[in-house]
Amino acid sequence: MKNYYQQIEDLLQDLLIPARMEHIIDKKSFDKLFIILKDLEKEYQGKDNISRDIAGLLFFIYRTLSENIVTNDYKDESFIAMAKLEDILDKIYWDSKFLD
Repeated sequence: MKNYYQQIEDLLQDLLIPARMEHIIDKKSFDKLFIILKDLEKEYQGKDNISRDIAGLLFFIYRTLSENIVTNDYKDESFIAMAKLEDILDKIYWDSKFLD
């Protein structure tokens, strides 16, 4: 799990600085994050617990981005990226029969 944590942490500046400063998504960094998150989804599927460090880091990223990215334009690339992030986080945090 430390490997996943480090990979995500390595993307923090590239993800959060454009969001905070310019209110945009850095597509290249987001694409890298989604690859990691897909691996995490597989890793945690069917398990009862998720690493507190990973959960905290993902929550921090989500909260920071959701506070800095305008998500009310359905056609905007940032809106689509945030929706994709929400979807995959739901799948990591909860094995719901409603999410398939």
